[in-house]
Parts: sequence; C-alpha cells; structure tokens
Amino acid sequence: MHKKYTSLYSLLILALFTKSLCAQPLSIKLVFPEQRNDTVVLAHYYNGKIFANDTTVLNENGEGQFSGNELLPEGIYTLYFDANHLHDFLLGNDQSLGISKEAEKIKVSKAKESQQFQTYVDYLKDQKAQAKILKEKLQELPSSPDSAQILNKKLTELDNGVQAYWKKEAKKYDGTFYGKFVASNIRLQLNESELPKEIQANDSLLWLNRYQFNKNHYWDHFDLFDKRMWRTPTIHNRLDHYFNQILIQHPDSVLPVAIELIEQSKIEPEIFQNLTAYILNNSVQSHYMGMESVFVALAEKYYLSGDAFWASDKTLETIRREVYLRKNNLIGETARELLLEDPDGEYHSLHQISTPYTLLAFWEPNCGHCKKQIPELFEKVFLEIDPSALTIMAVNTQDNKEEWLDFIEEHELNGWINVWDPNRVSNFQINYNTRTTPMIYLLDKDKKIIAKKLTVDQARKIILEKTTTNR
Repeated sequence: MHKKYTSLYSLLILALFTKSLCAQPLSIKLVFPEQRNDTVVLAHYYNGKIFANDTTVLNENGEGQFSGNELLPEGIYTLYFDANHLHDFLLGNDQSLGISKEAEKIKVSKAKESQQFQTYVDYLKDQKAQAKILKEKLQELPSSPDSAQILNKKLTELDNGVQAYWKKEAKKYDGTFYGKFVASNIRLQLNESELPKEIQANDSLLWLNRYQFNKNHYWDHFDLFDKRMWRTPTIHNRLDHYFNQILIQHPDSVLPVAIELIEQSKIEPEIFQNLTAYILNNSVQSHYMGMESVFVALAEKYYLSGDAFWASDKTLETIRREVYLRKNNLIGETARELLLEDPDGEYHSLHQISTPYTLLAFWEPNCGHCKKQIPELFEKVFLEIDPSALTIMAVNTQDNKEEWLDFIEEHELNGWINVWDPNRVSNFQINYNTRTTPMIYLLDKDKKIIAKKLTVDQARKIILEKTTTNR
C-alpha cells in the first residue's frame, strides 16, 4: 500500500480509537432554564425507596450533565431538585440521552426507550387530568341519575382506553424494559360470563372463583424475578397489594404462596434477599391475628437455617429471639400448661379448667393499661357471659403480693382464678410472650389458642359470638 495512504489509514484508526476512549456509556445532558444554578440529584428507585447516585450543579443557563464510564442498572430514575420538583425517567440499555424542560413540558432526546417512557408519562398525565374533571363534575351534580350514568360511562371509557394503550405498547415494544414496565400495569379480569351458570348464580362460588383467579394471575404481567422491576416505584405497592389485600389474611393462604415465590426467586440472589425480607417483615407487622405464624415459619426456613446470606449476626439474634418468644403461643397451637398458686397458696391448673372457653389474662397492678382494662374485662365480659361457658384465669406477672391483693379487693375481681408466679418457675414470660400487658388469650375447651393480644371489646365480641352460636 502506498505510504501516503497507509499514513492516512493509521491516522483514521487513531482518531476512531481516541473517539471511543472519549465516549462515555453514561451521558445524561440536562437543560432546565428555570433551575439555573440549582443542585440536582440523580437518584433511582429500589425496593420501595429512593437512593441517590450522583449530584451536579446546573450552570447559569440551567445546563448540566451526569456522565460515567459504566452503565447504570436499568430502571426508573428521577431528577430531584426539591420535594416539589422531581422528574422520573427510564434508563434502558442506551444511556446517552438529553432531558430538558421547555414551556412546562419535559422533553427527552436520543435514547429510544427513554423517549418512549416520556411519551407514556405525558399520555397518563393527560388521562388523569380528564378523569379528574369528570370526577369533579360528578361531585358537583345534583341528584341526577342520568347525568351521573353518563359521566361514569365516560370514566369507564377512559379506564378502558388506558388499558388498551398499555396492551398496545407492551406488544409493540415486547422484549424491551420499557415494554415490560408498561405491561406490568395490565389488569387481568375474570370473564364471569364464561363460568358455569350454577357458579354465576351462587355468590359464594362466584367469590371463590374471583379470588382464585386474582391470586393465580396477579403476577402474569409483572415479572417479579426481573431485577429491573425492583428498580421501579411500583414494586412495593404491588407487593403490599398482593400480600395484604389479594390474599386471604390467614397463614394457610399466605404461607404456601410466600414459600413458592421465595423458592422461585432463588435464581436471582438479590431478589431472593429482597422478597424474603419483605414477606418476613410484612408478616410480623401485620395487624391480622395469626399472621405471626408466617413470620415464625419463614424465619426458621430461611434465616435460622442459614439461607439468609445477607443477615448479620445481630439481625439473626433478634429474629431468633422473636421466634423463641412467639413459637409457643401461635394461634391454633395448644396453650402450654400453667400450674400457678392463688393468694392462699392453692395451685390451679390451666389444662384442668372444664368450661368450653377460657380467657387467660396476664396483667400487673401498676400497668396503666391494666388499671383500665382489667376492671373492664370483669364488667364487660365476666359479668355478661354465662359462667358455665367461660372461665377467666388472671395471672399477675409481678411479685408484689400486697399491691396485687389490693387491686383485686378494690375492683372486686371475685369469681376469677387469680394466680401468680413470684418465683418465675412456670416460664410464662416465654411461653406466652408477656413483654407487654395486659396480654389476653382466648382458649377453647381443649386449650387450643383461638385468639390472642385481645382488647376487652374484641374479647367480648368473640366470646358472645361463640357462646351464642353454640347454644
């Protein structure tokens, strides 16, 4: 090859090589004229929270840039100026883009998926504005069924239009993160007209079919095992909705589903960690009685077994203690025997109580809540329930006999089995988790735990229902 051309060729290669060195995979150019000289934070959504990635200060023209030699994980990100000014955008595999604000509207340039997401955001904003107007008109209407019907029909048409938009976009951009994110919003609904007539005519069977459909198809369009979906603002709400509203709030309904999903998540250690931790925390914080059984089962299966690679020694110790304090008093389990003495030194056995129901109340004379609820328990429950149906065993958790007897005498708590354990030989603190008082349990004739952590009103309602039903 002629020397002149070989030299030119070498220069060309050098130029291309130099250009490739200068080009950065991450380049987000910003133009926000109204935010000139402001600090802006680049942040990402992750597992229901927002985490900062980088910070920059815009110049006098409102221009700035985020750049880097490595791509960021795909997901939904936000530009945070302050609590009232943040702008979400999508980062796919092309992270060279521009974001600007022109006449109160966000413009995204270059990266295709980022542009598609912004178009989607604008579309939803418009639909929400239309829906807001229709809802305001509904509230302003006088009692006019015809007008309300027209407005509700328009709202339904808007909702159906959004559903159709999601389906169209998901199909059009199938295989992209944008397509997957849009698809995650699609709602599946049971076609009740296709059910057998006997099911359609039976409210209980119809409810069961709806429940099974929603439970089994909830995740059809939301890929729970794609790490990118955990970097969106929707993941935590979807988990909350599924585990706290879609599923029946009973361990027999929640636990098998939880284990099935957790086992599937093991293909991605990061998701395995997030999902297991979420369900464990959600179960222990649940306000539904009996859900702590889910906590104990998951704690033993994944944390105390050593599977939870992310858990620190301190976390494991906390979980181990919680399991220890809860495991012996789960709903459905047989209550541990108590052999305790009354003020006269006579011993009474919990398991030898023969009435159909037993209220086991742990309390202390100087506890503020006890001072109110223990007398109420006597008046609202003990005096109103047939004594042949209910026995109350009241356990003083403290060791001051004089204070205990004074309280019993003052409130005339006669007819109860009043007992205590000043030497702590029965291990009631562990077996019944009496860290807080009053702690009220309801047991059946076989001393199985029906309910726990009851208020006086809850105890009264449950016992009245059971004794009335069993008459």
